[in-house]
Amino acid sequence: MKLPTSSTDIATTAPDGLAAIRHENLDEKVYDRIRAMVADGVLAPGQRVAQEALAARLGVSRTPLVNALKRLAQDGLLRAIPRRGFRVRELSTLELVQLFELRERLEPLAAELAALRITPDEAQRMADEWRAMASLPDTPQAHQTYVERDRAFHRRLAELSGNPFLRAAMDPVSMMAAAYLHGTPRPWEDTVPDHLAVIDGLRRGDPVASGAAMRNHIAPSLAALRQTLTEAETPDRPDRPDGPDGPNVSDAQDALPPSPDTSPDASPELAGDTSHEPPKAA
Repeated sequence: MKLPTSSTDIATTAPDGLAAIRHENLDEKVYDRIRAMVADGVLAPGQRVAQEALAARLGVSRTPLVNALKRLAQDGLLRAIPRRGFRVRELSTLELVQLFELRERLEPLAAELAALRITPDEAQRMADEWRAMASLPDTPQAHQTYVERDRAFHRRLAELSGNPFLRAAMDPVSMMAAAYLHGTPRPWEDTVPDHLAVIDGLRRGDPVASGAAMRNHIAPSLAALRQTLTEAETPDRPDRPDGPDGPNVSDAQDALPPSPDTSPDASPELAGDTSHEPPKAA
């Protein structure tokens, strides 16, 4: 495949309609595109990355693609397998608990700082968006809208915090939460009032109220994950038989919402071999 030869050249449109990536800052653009695919579930946990198909989809050669995949493996979003390429990383329930424990500390701080910097107009726009979200029916399209809006909301609070170190710490945490639970382990409709409570604190310029509302937003998800982990570690569960070695952490995945479909039918040009090892806690 011929790559662009200048910063203004663009390769032909890829078969799925995605515009090919400009040559300028190519590695960074490929990295950003694949990262978004992981967050959106296009590349799902446990899925093998079919490099040739992905390179064709993005309209790039293998070199910038592999550079991006290596970087994503360093970020913890992918897992490099010797002589077999890359898979999207899976998280055990224990790791998800640890992830949300970190969110419970970082996100309230971002909300507190954002309350001191947000403009009334922006706070009002946020409130309008989330009130409109509350009126949507429960459909797959509405869920996708929620995921995108939720990701943008938390990212914007990190930006408004004015603290680049906090933003850098929150970015991979928010990305993993989006990728591995597709936003939240709770029904999205239940979390809309949480967002409105945070925004109410933002509108009033009240960092204490904003931070408390954010903690209340994350706490139920963390509690649900901890409960799932506890049940998986309990040896005498009456509701299901255990194997000879008893339950393990990976069993708790049964109680979580299913990941996006990783079968070849879900993304035939990217799925590749979808068999994978059981998740292991880090």
